[in-house]
Amino acid sequence: PLPIVFRRYCISAMLRHPSSMALIYIAIAALVLLPIGAAFSPPMHSIVSRAFNKLEGYVAKRKVNANLDTKIDKYITGPDSEYEHAASQPKFDHSLWDNVVKKHVTSGEVEGITTNVVDYRAIAKDSDFDKYKEALAGADLNDLATKPNELLALYINAYNALCISHVTRYIKENDGTLPTSVTKTTPSEEKGKEIWDCPVGIVGGKKVTLNDIENVILRSRWAEPRIHASINCASASCPNLRTEAFVPHKLNAQMDDQTKTWIADATKGMKVEKDELYLSRIFLWFAGDFDVQGGALAFLSKYADSKISAALEDKKVDYFPYNWNLNTK
Repeated sequence: PLPIVFRRYCISAMLRHPSSMALIYIAIAALVLLPIGAAFSPPMHSIVSRAFNKLEGYVAKRKVNANLDTKIDKYITGPDSEYEHAASQPKFDHSLWDNVVKKHVTSGEVEGITTNVVDYRAIAKDSDFDKYKEALAGADLNDLATKPNELLALYINAYNALCISHVTRYIKENDGTLPTSVTKTTPSEEKGKEIWDCPVGIVGGKKVTLNDIENVILRSRWAEPRIHASINCASASCPNLRTEAFVPHKLNAQMDDQTKTWIADATKGMKVEKDELYLSRIFLWFAGDFDVQGGALAFLSKYADSKISAALEDKKVDYFPYNWNLNTK
């Protein structure tokens, strides 16, 4: 029913962007449009839904692009063949993180959504996890910057590991209790902040937040939409946390695989249904990031199964509700 859809949309947007005043306008629009949409036929439902999506997309664009550095020179993601040396002599060793995810991340499901599930309590006790965070803190960023794929692999892994550290910190502070969502793990001393804006660790000697890594660094320094398929926000609707570390000598192959897996997932990535195309809300919130490949549909066509790619044109686009519940067993 339309009211349920709108309620989910509002909750999804508010969890991601609770500090934005524009959400007031989203809420008002929802209240006005709900009774109108509910009283009319499916075409009206579709019109109202699309209008709401545009409004949410506008708010999200302002939020996620607020800290982008649009003037900085972009790194180029080089072919994996240029980094064959890194298979045996990487500038940074990700084997500790590789051990952690191989031990504690498995395939599963959360509330009907396919996802890799994480044993957060086990990671909280794993010394390899602590050692990897120490290694991230001491990384030589200037040296890594001479080989951009090495730097990109480091920041993707750092985002994934440090996002998990918000959850493991919460577990330790709450006698082993898991949070229902990473969005509920804001430390008491950071009250009033979104978790994405709370200090999460140190990378290369610099204290960072998840927003720093995602927006100030990754999205500012690389025009690389596959990043969205590779970073994981500890939630059911996020693209899956990879069960191996990202490494420079096969980074493109790994990001391609992440993207294909995400798009092929009809519970949260993409679903084609008659004349409707349902997408992850990431394609709504970060729409501009896909322009470098001709827009979201061109990006989807490139990585989707060939039979599905042929069926993407002339579809009405809608978006899955975003489930922020923790991706755990």
